[in-house]
Amino acid sequence: MNCRKKIEISIWQLVFIIFLSIICIVLALTGWFRTIDPVGYRNLTKINNVTRIFNENKRLLASFLDDIGSPPKLNNPQSYVQWTVLQMNDVYELIPLGGGTKGGLARVATIRQLLLKENPNTITILSGDIVSPSALGNSIVNGSMLNGKQMIATLNVLGLDYATLGNHEFDLKVESLRRRLNESRFQWIASNVYERNTTKTFHNVLPYKIITMKNIKILLIGLTIDDNMGPPTAERYVTITPQRGLPEFTHQLLKHLRENLNLKWDIIICLTHLNMQNDIEIVEHNPSIDVLMGGHEHENYYLKRGSKHTPIYKADDNAFSVFIHRFAYQPKTKQLLIFSKLTQVSRRFKDEPETAKIADYFYQAGLQAYRVAGYVPEHVVCVLPAGLNFDGRSAVIRSQQTHLTRALCKAMMDAVHTSICVFNAGAIRLDDQLMGTITQYDILRCLPFLTNITSVRVDGITLVKALNRGLHNINTGMFVTYSGLEYDATLEKWFLLSPRQPLEDENLILTIASIPYFIQNTELRNASEATPTNITMTRAFIDYLEKNYAKITHHKLP
Repeated sequence: MNCRKKIEISIWQLVFIIFLSIICIVLALTGWFRTIDPVGYRNLTKINNVTRIFNENKRLLASFLDDIGSPPKLNNPQSYVQWTVLQMNDVYELIPLGGGTKGGLARVATIRQLLLKENPNTITILSGDIVSPSALGNSIVNGSMLNGKQMIATLNVLGLDYATLGNHEFDLKVESLRRRLNESRFQWIASNVYERNTTKTFHNVLPYKIITMKNIKILLIGLTIDDNMGPPTAERYVTITPQRGLPEFTHQLLKHLRENLNLKWDIIICLTHLNMQNDIEIVEHNPSIDVLMGGHEHENYYLKRGSKHTPIYKADDNAFSVFIHRFAYQPKTKQLLIFSKLTQVSRRFKDEPETAKIADYFYQAGLQAYRVAGYVPEHVVCVLPAGLNFDGRSAVIRSQQTHLTRALCKAMMDAVHTSICVFNAGAIRLDDQLMGTITQYDILRCLPFLTNITSVRVDGITLVKALNRGLHNINTGMFVTYSGLEYDATLEKWFLLSPRQPLEDENLILTIASIPYFIQNTELRNASEATPTNITMTRAFIDYLEKNYAKITHHKLP
């Protein structure tokens, strides 16, 4: 084999190599010292900022993973349309309760912002009972009663999107409720609430709403219980489809929207403010409903009912908890997945500043109004003995007697000098437990309705009918609370406590302490004589506690 033993380069090749080397050195030096392109720098900065913000959001969301959960892990997630619903119900307190441990709308606003960072397709809903009842709502600010103005203003800033009407919205007179609806930046949806004796939806409330998430259409309908339609019959301003007819009403509503209005949708979300049994009957009768988000019970629930195991959700009242629902819908297969988490609204979440600002303004204004009215909200009424608990949780007082209900009865009896007291548990709106130090504001929020005590002369048979009605309304606001009486469950009879004498005697005439709402909505409305007083339940209870439990020198809370 012949091999070349040396490399030979011509003079021209050598010149060409030197020339190329010089060009490379010049280009290298130019690149090293040239100024950075401003446009390129701006683009790089933008990318870096997006990356930084993404990483910050990711770290922030990770720190709340145990509290709010995280997006579902899906196969082929790009094939799903995903959105989130933040659910509240029965909220009429602005600030945290329980010594600051639970609730607070500014904290809910923070949760909402976290969810928006996770998925911009997030909507916030509230399933009824917003503007009433609350102690602040009854306060006079700038010459007029707030009547829920504080709630609407705060929820506007929080970012509420949709709400359905609750029965206590109609505690307000028609002019006040219309103002609250006009002030709302969010939309109200109630499919079965009409202007009195018409088929026209009440005021500016929508009968339904279709929202679109990408190319997915979601139908929202709202259903309201007919327990309370406002003032006495002559002054009522709404007609509400009775709850017993709502399963078939809902069926006909969906049929009308589909066949008469030619509307199309992929998902149905039903917002309700009804008893749980009503909710169950509605989904059993309407399997096309995909999910029901309700209120009214004041306690959190998660059930599945109906042929398609439709989920029913309710959170705790006053935003002690919220439900977070993460939806994933597959347009091709029509598969809907719902990943839900009940989140406790606690100190873990800081106040969102803007929401906190408006909530604090109305809270302080309300307290000042009560000071003007003669109350001292921060004033210590009493200190309960260790171990004594005034249980005002709705689930408890709507099914049994408690130390709180008995104490209220005794306060009312002392105020009007009777030995019997009867009223409905729904007059108590605390939904909390009072222990230790009790302030006047605790009493004001326990009894937010401006309710005067009334003494009633009634015969035994009429009283028994009213009492039995209350027993049959267990787990509702019309459950009866009483004192000076005894019920024998074995005999199914009522007796005077002392002397032990059967009540079921038309010749037995008694004077009892009660309140107008219970009188008007039971057989007591037929009583021969009712004498209103100018003593409120609130003032009577404060006086009673100070007399019986104030064993220390009063002082103000820091």
